[in-house]
Amino acid sequence: LGQWGIVDGLVYENWREEHFNIDAVRNRPGVVSAFGLDFGYTNDPSTLFCGLLDKNNKQLFVFDEMYKKGLSNRAIYDNIGRMGYGKEHITADSAEPKSIDELKGMGLRIKAAKKGKDSIKNGIQWIQDLEIIVHPQCVNFLTEISNYTWDQDKFGNKMNVPIDDFNHLMDAMRYALEQYIAEKKWLY
Repeated sequence: LGQWGIVDGLVYENWREEHFNIDAVRNRPGVVSAFGLDFGYTNDPSTLFCGLLDKNNKQLFVFDEMYKKGLSNRAIYDNIGRMGYGKEHITADSAEPKSIDELKGMGLRIKAAKKGKDSIKNGIQWIQDLEIIVHPQCVNFLTEISNYTWDQDKFGNKMNVPIDDFNHLMDAMRYALEQYIAEKKWLY
């Protein structure tokens, strides 16, 4: 196991697919909802990560997702509303401040991810300490997490940087959990 948990190239080994009752998980003590948005358009999908973090048991339950290309900000807003998450607090990719402002103006409770130095590595390392349970209906999340690997140098050696592929919901997950990653202290 390497410095950042490099095993067989996969970034996350700490997950499984399993049916679970969303309401039963939501009603556990210490469980908080976590929503993250990654913007895309032509080549990449816009994604919404929907999870429940059980802070007491270090578990993350992935229960829903949005994964669509070609969405305008209005279409993103409409999709999130149709999914029933229009009133949730969402943390979004800070690379698109204009989109965040537009979505906020439409009524979403949305804020920019803070990111910062080593935020990808720190976020990954923090998430690796969780047990991730993925509902089978989250087919795009399952595809991404099972293909999200560490990049390689020209000699085939694994680097401490994930590939820039299969990462749209993975990034949205990090944004969703950012405030808890920043807290860190509850894991220790």
